[in-house]
Amino acid sequence: MTEVIFKGNGILSLGAISKEEDLNPRARIIINGPPSDGRCQVCGRHISELTPFGGPGDPLVGDFTGELLVKKFRPDGPYDAEAEEAWKRTKKETNDEDDPLPWFVATYGKDKGEWLYWAGILNGSIGKSWECRDCAVLDEYEYFEKRRQTQDK
Repeated sequence: MTEVIFKGNGILSLGAISKEEDLNPRARIIINGPPSDGRCQVCGRHISELTPFGGPGDPLVGDFTGELLVKKFRPDGPYDAEAEEAWKRTKKETNDEDDPLPWFVATYGKDKGEWLYWAGILNGSIGKSWECRDCAVLDEYEYFEKRRQTQDK
């Protein structure tokens, strides 16, 4: 039973998918749609290899019975304490209207400054992730570690 969050006026947003036909839904606009390759965006397994979610609470709160991938929202980058501290410092030392990237580069050097800048930006923004039942329960650290391992394959 595929979960439809919104459907109307040619716009579609799914929250979970339970069959391969749902990978390429028909709509003019698809909001945060499922991966067309049918793979968990964390571990990389295809939906044909996945165990469906069980009943309510198995393993997530809510009833995802029979779903193979669920849409979750997670930070776009892992948490980094040094980047967080650098961002706090830049807020104290720069004008809010200024682009903080030059400050990061001037303060930390080009490579480290750009890295701290983007680490803070990515952790502060949220994106969608289509995940299987094994990956949907991962904490933030485990999630990014698993994605890194999958990308390295």
